[in-house]
Amino acid sequence: MSDFASKLQAHKDMPEDAQKKAGKAIAGKMSQENEDFLKLLIGMLDRKEIVALDPQTFIKKDIYDSMPQEWKGKVDMALQNISHQLDRIEQFFRSKETPNESPHLETMLAHLLQMKKRIEEKFDVFKF
Repeated sequence: MSDFASKLQAHKDMPEDAQKKAGKAIAGKMSQENEDFLKLLIGMLDRKEIVALDPQTFIKKDIYDSMPQEWKGKVDMALQNISHQLDRIEQFFRSKETPNESPHLETMLAHLLQMKKRIEEKFDVFKF
């Protein structure tokens, strides 16, 4: 039996309450960069400057319009993923069931920052 299979076997009879606890997000300090980024995003969402499920609200239109078509295509492809990730972050943050500082939330923020930075190496096209 593989090591992975043996670990699964060891937990097959885990009580339901332990399973629920294992699936919950845990609290934990986040990096200052991610904490600042979260404050920026939530502030923009609260002020309706951006809307998580409306990717066009993330764009600095004047910069986008001046970009070469190749880069517009890259931004367009990234927008759906960024929108989805931003929505997940907002839902996690606003949920009464999850902590506002968490390794789970930090991972989501780091992923969003990574997507954003790939585009912004060339063009500062996002509002956040």
